[in-house]
Amino acid sequence: MSPSVTGREKNIEHKFVLSELSRRGGVLLSVAIPLSPNIMIAGTKLDFITYHFDSYQQKWLSDTKMYWLQLASYLLYYLLFIINCCEANESIAVLANDVSRDEKKFLIYDVNYGEGFNLRRDVFMRIANTVRILRERGYNYVLVLPPWGGLYHWRKHHLKVPWSKFFHIQSINEFVPVIEFHRFLKETNYDVIDEVLYLQGYAEGWTGGKYEIKYDQRNCIINDPHYKFIGGLWKGWFFSFENIYARKFSCISIQGDSETLANMIQRDHHHANSLMIDRAETVLHSHFGDFYYWEARRSMRYAEHLRLVADEFRQKRLNSNDRRDGTLISDSWKTTRKEHGEAQGGDYICVHWRRRDFVRSHSADIPSISGTAEQIVVILRKENLTTLYLCTDASTAEVATLTSLLPYDVQVERFLNDSSLNDGEVSIVDQWICAHARYFIGTHTSTFSYRIQEDREILGFEPAKTFNRLCPDGETDCEQPAKWTIVYKESPSRY
Repeated sequence: MSPSVTGREKNIEHKFVLSELSRRGGVLLSVAIPLSPNIMIAGTKLDFITYHFDSYQQKWLSDTKMYWLQLASYLLYYLLFIINCCEANESIAVLANDVSRDEKKFLIYDVNYGEGFNLRRDVFMRIANTVRILRERGYNYVLVLPPWGGLYHWRKHHLKVPWSKFFHIQSINEFVPVIEFHRFLKETNYDVIDEVLYLQGYAEGWTGGKYEIKYDQRNCIINDPHYKFIGGLWKGWFFSFENIYARKFSCISIQGDSETLANMIQRDHHHANSLMIDRAETVLHSHFGDFYYWEARRSMRYAEHLRLVADEFRQKRLNSNDRRDGTLISDSWKTTRKEHGEAQGGDYICVHWRRRDFVRSHSADIPSISGTAEQIVVILRKENLTTLYLCTDASTAEVATLTSLLPYDVQVERFLNDSSLNDGEVSIVDQWICAHARYFIGTHTSTFSYRIQEDREILGFEPAKTFNRLCPDGETDCEQPAKWTIVYKESPSRY
């Protein structure tokens, strides 16, 4: 029987037997290993590994030398299996509650070019919940993670950046099975993508001014220049990878959420083994802030190397560490549950000071440089602190001006990249440092600030120390961010 990773084998009650006829002397080497009923062993390309789920009575060799040869061979084969099957931090998980035995299908997605890093993280949660819904209905979908690159806000030109650069993939796998795009290509032998669905709104807008859940195949409102019909196949952007094509392409007008998308796929497109959803930001959250929202968000733990960089900075420059700050968390997000107020944070405040395009597009909602300095001083005095961690996209001149307006006893710290990290990695280091501050204040409508607020909810800070924003000049009590506090599965639903 050939190896399979298309679904979880629920009733593995027998034994896994690894056998190989040694080329040296024709000796049969075999090892029987008992497995728990909930373990799924991933398939591998190694020819000498086979799976047997039949009852097997191990016959131990009487010769001592052969016993040790047998054991050594098993260890060698097991090591090769691990190396070949599981690249670091990129494995595909098969969840314990999976019941689908159907053929594995892949759901790929992309987002509008103009959307930034932190909005894209939010779109991931919407599509991940679509995959969750489909899997709960018995469809064996794996979510393909779209490579990062070509983002408008990034100052450096990065392409084909895998998710493992930013996130701990095995943690995400505990929510839904995922695979990096380059590994998806290898697994499917670079085959043509079956179908691309390009999401759009309705040309006529809301019917009667009323928003209703619906979807229809329509003519494309805007002809995306990235998609061209060449030689009977569709050529697209496909994350800058060459020689990637799709068999079918169609535009779908949709008003709905993660569940609406799941319904559409189940009804009209479940036949496609590889299905790509473009302009996925068109889809909304089914229930913003419910426990499925938070499960998806909690699974998005940052890559270990970025947490280490941030934690080292905290220790050296801010005298902050998890034990002292009350921000220790379990190795798995599933076993991490912090109560509000459990986290105290380091002896510093963090200000996310958004500038650049916000100065033009949101000038009425943000303070001037001097107004920012005044608010920082008020917060520092209220918290009885003298250290500011400044997280900003402001120019060097703007930062210098702000610093000059602060009292002489205020220590200003920033994480300055030494070019070893890309723009997305730097933003996560900034966010992780801000997430551990005693007090956080962000910028109005900034998705960067939203992600920090979510991190602080996961760590267990008091909402009053988290959901704050810089006010425009002259407004001392401007409207503060909505307090979307964390919800756990066993908690009463907001809906």
